[in-house]
Formats: sequence, C-alpha cells, structure tokens
Amino acid sequence: MAIFDEKEIQKQAARSQKKLFPFSREGSKGEIKKKKEKPPEIKKSVTDIIPIIDQTKNGLFELKEGGYFDIWQIQSTDVNSLNEEDANRHIYMLAKGYQGDEKSLKVVSLNLPVSTQKQQQFLQKKIQQSEDALFLRFLQKKLKELQYLEWGRTNREYFLFLYGEKETDVIARHAQFMRDVQSVLPLSTVSQEKKIDLLYKLYNQNAKLGNKQ
Repeated sequence: MAIFDEKEIQKQAARSQKKLFPFSREGSKGEIKKKKEKPPEIKKSVTDIIPIIDQTKNGLFELKEGGYFDIWQIQSTDVNSLNEEDANRHIYMLAKGYQGDEKSLKVVSLNLPVSTQKQQQFLQKKIQQSEDALFLRFLQKKLKELQYLEWGRTNREYFLFLYGEKETDVIARHAQFMRDVQSVLPLSTVSQEKKIDLLYKLYNQNAKLGNKQ
C-alpha cells in the first residue's frame, strides 16, 4: 500500500476546495449573467409615455387603449360660507350627481398662474396712446403690478375629466352632469390652449406655466 496515493490526494483537494469555495466557476458565471441582464427599455419620446394619441375635431382627446375624454372647469363654492340649509343642498346635489354616474371621472385641482394678459394688453394700448406724463407713470405702475401678479401669484383651480368609449358618450355624460349639478356646481368650458397647458402640467409635474417658465 502506497503512502501517498495521488488519486486520493486529488479527491481530498477537490473536497477541500468545495468547502472553501461552495460556488463553482460555472455558478459564478451564472450570477454574472443575471447581473448583466438586458436593462428595461427606455421610452424614446413623450409620445411613448403619455396615453393620449390625438385630439378630435370636437376638441376631445383620444386615448391609446381606446376611449375619449374632455375637460371642464368647476366653479367651486365654499360651503363653509353658506348657511346650513344651503350647504346641505349643495352636498346632496353633488352626491346625487356622483351616484347617478357610474363611469370613471376625475376631479383635478391645480395651482395655476394668475392670467392678466387682457388687462396688460389694455394698459399697453393706453400707454401707447397717452400723452400725459403723470398719467403715463400711473399706467406703467399698474402694468408692473399686473406683471408681478402673473409671475408671483397662483390660483387654485378645479377641473372635471369625463371619459367615454365614444365621443358621443362623453358629450352625453357632460349633459347629464350639467342637469344634475349645474345649480350647485357650475361647469364652464376650457379653451384648447388651456387644456394643452393642463395636460402638459399633469405629465410634467416640475414644469411651470405662464411667465414662471
């Protein structure tokens, strides 16, 4: 019997190596492969992310997964300033309107810049026409005040999003909603420019609108 059996020594060395390195080289490669898995696909453009694909002739927005929606502005009421009877009537009518419409809707509140464009245009016209130096300084001061308001102040505004499988469904829902809650929660139309601004803000949370950009 040999004192040093070469085959037995190799077996013992292999067993020792397994104890010291329980993961084989093949296993290590497997772990590396897992770490080098293909990264998630990055969307190339904003059109790949937002669910809206088009705007119809009627001003409604078409969704990728099917369906349409439109936006109306809510003229909010402070129920705390009403007497108990009127406050209860407002709450009841609004609850009735929600219960009568089982489909999806969304109420969105946003802080939007104060718009003073019309007032500024009026003052700028007056400034161009003015020949009185004292009155001109007064107009220029008022114009600066309006510009500051538009830059530094915001209004909390509320909007109603109504959805439907067809354009006619959205229009019909709006008509029904108007009948149910118009007396206590008036809805007004939103310009196409403002709708685009709202959607831009919703999909770009850090973006600023108006002169704050």
